[in-house]
Amino acid sequence: MMFSSRPIPRRGFWPLLILALALSSGMTVVPSPAEAQRIKPDFWGMHDFDWTTPPTFPVGSANFTTSGTYWPSVETRKGRYDWTRLDQQVAAAEGVGAQPMVLLGQTPRFHSARPGSAEYTDFMPKISAWKRYVTKVSKRYGTRVDYQIWPEPNIVQNWQGSPRQMARLTVVAAKAIRKSVGKKATVVSPAVALRLDSQRAWTVDYFKQSIGGVRVHRHLDAIAIDPFPEQAGTPEDSFAIMRGIRRQLARIGVRKPFWNNEINYGVPGGGATTTTRYPVAKQRSYVIRTYVLSAAARMQRTYWLGWFSNATMAINMADSSGRPLGPGESYAVVRSWLNKTNFKGCSTKRGLWVCKAAKGGEVRKIYWKRRGRATIRTPRSTIRVENQKGAVDSREGSSKIRVTSRPIMVATRR
Repeated sequence: MMFSSRPIPRRGFWPLLILALALSSGMTVVPSPAEAQRIKPDFWGMHDFDWTTPPTFPVGSANFTTSGTYWPSVETRKGRYDWTRLDQQVAAAEGVGAQPMVLLGQTPRFHSARPGSAEYTDFMPKISAWKRYVTKVSKRYGTRVDYQIWPEPNIVQNWQGSPRQMARLTVVAAKAIRKSVGKKATVVSPAVALRLDSQRAWTVDYFKQSIGGVRVHRHLDAIAIDPFPEQAGTPEDSFAIMRGIRRQLARIGVRKPFWNNEINYGVPGGGATTTTRYPVAKQRSYVIRTYVLSAAARMQRTYWLGWFSNATMAINMADSSGRPLGPGESYAVVRSWLNKTNFKGCSTKRGLWVCKAAKGGEVRKIYWKRRGRATIRTPRSTIRVENQKGAVDSREGSSKIRVTSRPIMVATRR
């Protein structure tokens, strides 16, 4: 799902995905210690409509997909650029310590291959105009921002061109950015939706493209994926999507850092028009499980969509005034559990998930059971237990604890 400054496409009519990536109850997905991932502050990403009224909890990365700053909002007339809003959003995100990521596409009417179409933004732009615009953006912001090429071009509402045309735009943009900014620039792939077989096939086709004899992924610093599961899907289903696309792309030689670019749940699909509604406790659980499993899938960033209230999504971090709701509070909880830790990975057996991270003199294990319940015995070295609301039980030593779908964190001494 994405939002733009033009009318929002009716994503509620996406076809329903029948997931082929089911999790086995006996699957183990624990990286070796040599592969432990350091969870950095920029792992904690967020979308927001307006970063001048930012999230009330710490965010390390700001995704501008929903911020109304696409190319048509900047180049308002041919050769005339209004930087007011983009300047404001960049400065505001920086002001709260969040690394901004600008969205370079889509196409203004006067540069579109189909200017007379109602969907003019979705057609191939003139290459000279595209290069000129990207050059101006990158010269203006340098390394202050990351540069994403396009929002979800493997959805017909966002792109009417071919994978090869998108690869060409990617290479032109990447070269322009490198020329303006240098090697320290961060160029991010077009974000790709992954619900459908056809979307995954488009993604593989795009990454197979060579422009000037060089594969497109070699021009990129990160790959952006939107691992929304089907409407009834869970964080574990999204985890399977993330791992699946990594394997698919690895088979064709693509090995780059991956970013979870957009995620939420209950989004209508398959002809459905009603968003799924979850109890608040389940919403809290999904937020925590999402960030933990995104780390387990070795995503270097995870951007929640978003810090605002939207009726098409089941989980809202904040209300219409920007005040945090229960899920927003649980975002802060899981951040306190994992930020600046060495994340070791997750394992699952008989439906019980166990994810492990270490920080300082502590080992932190996060437990949940997708369905039903289980009982665990904590180690003698236990120093505290926290629930998904952040409530702390300062118990020490071994004890029995019931585990449900609501994650708990057990901290022990090393």
